[in-house]
Amino acid sequence: MVLGLDASTSCVGYSFTKGSDIIEMGFIDIIKIRDINEKALYVYEKLSENPLIQEIECMYIEDSLSGFARGRTSIQTIIKLAQFNAIIRFIFTFTATIKVIGVNPNTARKAIFGKARVKGKTSKQFVRDELEKRYDMTKWIKINKKGNFDQKNLDAYDATVVSLYHNSNSK
Repeated sequence: MVLGLDASTSCVGYSFTKGSDIIEMGFIDIIKIRDINEKALYVYEKLSENPLIQEIECMYIEDSLSGFARGRTSIQTIIKLAQFNAIIRFIFTFTATIKVIGVNPNTARKAIFGKARVKGKTSKQFVRDELEKRYDMTKWIKINKKGNFDQKNLDAYDATVVSLYHNSNSK
């Protein structure tokens, strides 16, 4: 069993996979928590409540941004994401004694889908489309208050790709 995380400071997507099977996926909304340390601790506590955590052999976490996203990402955002990512890694490594492995999202997408994205689609939409071709995702999808697909599900999709990467990487 592998746990995959897509961590941002507003929402953390998670996915438990075993081989090429998705066991469970979802997201943890942390936008209302102000302190970055409290956010990370909350994520750890929520995931620790899940009985599947006892079965994981390792955790893959999407590496924080390594560059600017064509002017849409500020240096402050990159630093904050890197700090948050580091805190989560520390908590899981030293509190839960779980081996934590960082993976570049493009590397994971290429390993799972054969390419990182396609022209004309955002990477999030590409991941959603590709996973929905391969898996029935309906049992994990959350609907927002307006009755629409909650965009935070996309973080869970990204976490799933990172988690599935373990299987493709260990062959």
